[in-house]
Parts: sequence; structure tokens; C-alpha cells
Amino acid sequence: MKRGSRWFPLFLASITALTSLSIDMSLPAVPSLEHEFGVPAGHGGLTLSLFLAGYAVTPLAGGPLADRFGRRAVLLASLACFALCSLGCAGASAFGWLLVFRVLQGCASGVAVALPLAIVRDLFTGAEAREQLAQVTTINGIMPLVAPILGSWVMLLGNWRWIFLSQGVFAVAVMLTVALGFGESLPAEYRQGLHPAHLARNYLRIFSDRGFIAHALVYALNFACIFSFISASPLILMQQMHVSRSLYTWLFALTVTGTITGSLASTTLNRRAYPTTRLLRSGLVLMTLGCFVAAALQVAGFHRPVALLPCIAVVLFCFGLTSPALTLEALETLPELAGSGSGAMRSLQMLVGSAGSSLLALVCALPRVNAAVAATLSMAACVSLSLVLYLLLGRGALRNGQ
Repeated sequence: MKRGSRWFPLFLASITALTSLSIDMSLPAVPSLEHEFGVPAGHGGLTLSLFLAGYAVTPLAGGPLADRFGRRAVLLASLACFALCSLGCAGASAFGWLLVFRVLQGCASGVAVALPLAIVRDLFTGAEAREQLAQVTTINGIMPLVAPILGSWVMLLGNWRWIFLSQGVFAVAVMLTVALGFGESLPAEYRQGLHPAHLARNYLRIFSDRGFIAHALVYALNFACIFSFISASPLILMQQMHVSRSLYTWLFALTVTGTITGSLASTTLNRRAYPTTRLLRSGLVLMTLGCFVAAALQVAGFHRPVALLPCIAVVLFCFGLTSPALTLEALETLPELAGSGSGAMRSLQMLVGSAGSSLLALVCALPRVNAAVAATLSMAACVSLSLVLYLLLGRGALRNGQ
């Protein structure tokens, strides 16, 4: 797979798609596996939460491994582990074994999914790198829409075990693509050691780098903002606003296309050499305004999809617009630690996203606060902090070249 190939962004997106396939594609399987194993309703959700637990931790280990042994070797190993764990999920004879394999599947996914960022940092710079990431983001924006549909189709052909089998087959296909068509992207002179003291120094350098911590935190807070809405959207639209399940699917799909549109806009602006600082400032300000308008409308009692979803679409557009630039700026000054930096970004994203969900739960517990008000207030809090951090730290890091 050559770096200049038009298929290269699709190749990178196929790696990052493991997460959407593992989570969103598995959603239709939850009721069936609960019934087969005889576990109480709701316990099937553990297959998702434990996957995310494994996914959140392993990028911190996978990044240094990729900086030591190269991207290709670690990709092959993690994809092979993912495929084997998928087979383990498909063949699980007890609910406990299914949970074990889901944790391991999440661990393998966490390693693999962190590496495309490092590969882009290895091979591209500047506007070209941002364009690559924007194209990957565009493709990945489609996956949360397509994956549940794919899961439903697979369930029509077989049972819930077929979903995990299909995930394993997909991982094998990506692994073969890596083995046959992807050469190592990490220069030999950038290889790092694995001694604990060396790893500690590397992570100390990463988390003390002003450019990294500013842009990585801004990205993570933006993700927490989006995650607050996504996690609460079924409750808001179906229970509070009384939208049918089929209409919910279509409304959610139309709203999420905001991310895709934002990524396409990012690609266009990069080709026109639009300044990064202006893009980020404009995107973050518009994202903040979208959240505050949404919160104001919900607090005022306009509990209708037509009042909420256009604001959410604007927020998602800004997320797609700013994400490629934030990612590249975070890793800009760490070329020899791109693997560890990418892993740190992924783990920070999941940590802050979990904190955003906790904030949502706390706000929901307040008296006379419904799900829509809680979600939009949580979103406004996350993105406000994101904007303040960027104005205080991010612009200075860009200006000083740190």
C-alpha cells in the first residue's frame, strides 16, 4: 500500500473501523446473547463496557511497542489477536468466557486503532497529513451508521455468534492487507527502547509537551462533548421526545452526517492552505455556540427534535472540521514518539470521555433536569473548557512552535 495511493486513507480507516464494528455492529446481538446465556436484561451491556475498558488501557502499551518494533509488526500482532479473540467470542460456551474474550478483543483493538495516527505522522507532514486524517475521519464517520445495519443483516443470516465471526473475518482481511501491501513506516533512527526508565522518560516528555497536552486535551474534551449526546440520544429522542425506533435511526444518521461534512470541509480548506489557527479557532467557537444554543433551547422547554438536532449537527460538523488538525498539532513536535503519543491520545480520549459520561449522570440526577437538558448542559461545559484551553495553551504552542 503506497503512501500516495488513493486507497491509502481507506486502508487506514479499515484499521480504525475495528472499534465501530466491535461496538456498533454488536448492538443487535445483545438481546439474543442475554437470552441464550440466561442472564438478566441489561447484563449484555457488559460486553460493550468491558470491551471499552480493554480498549482504553492498551494504547499506552501499544504505542511504545510500535516505537520499538515498528508499526507493521505491532499491527500484524494486534490484528491477529483481535481475530482470535473474535473467534473466542463466537465460540464462547458461557457468558463469563464471552466477557473474557471481549476484554481481550478490546485490548487488541486499542493497540491497532492507535497506530494509523502514528503512520500518518511518519509519512506525511503539514496540510498533506491533515488531508489524510480528514479523509480517514470522513470514512470513519460512516461506520457508526453502517455497523448496526450490518449487524442486523448478519443476524438475519445466522445468530449473534455470526457477528463476532464476521468481525474476525474482517480483521483477517485487514491483516492480509498489512502483510502483503504495507511496508514499515517508522524510520530506523526513531526506534525507541523498552526499558521502564526509558518509557517513563518518554511519557514524561509527551505529557510535559505544551503542544501535545493542549491539543490532545482539546480533542478529548470535544470527544466527551459528542459522547455525552450519543450516549443519551436514545433516552432523549425515544423516551423523552417519543420518537419511534425507526425514525430515531434515521434522525441519528442524518445528524451524524455532520461529522462527515465537517471532515470534507477540512479537506477542502487544507487544499486551499487555510491557516490552522484560524480553522481551529473558528471551529471551536462555532462548536461552543452550537452547544449553548442547544442548551438554552432545552432549558427554555423546546423539547422537540427540530429544536435540538440542527444544533447537534452543527456541533458534529465542527468536531469533524477540527479533529484532523488537533490530532496533527498534538503530534507535531514528537516525530520520534508518534506511536507513544498516539497511544496517549487514545487513552486520554477514553478517560475524558468517561468523565464526560459521569458528568452527564451527575447532571441528570439534579431535580427537574431531564435528559435533553442534562446532555446539552454537559456538552456546553465540555466544549467551553475545550475552547478556554485552546485559547490559553493551544494558540501559544502553535505560535511558539513548541
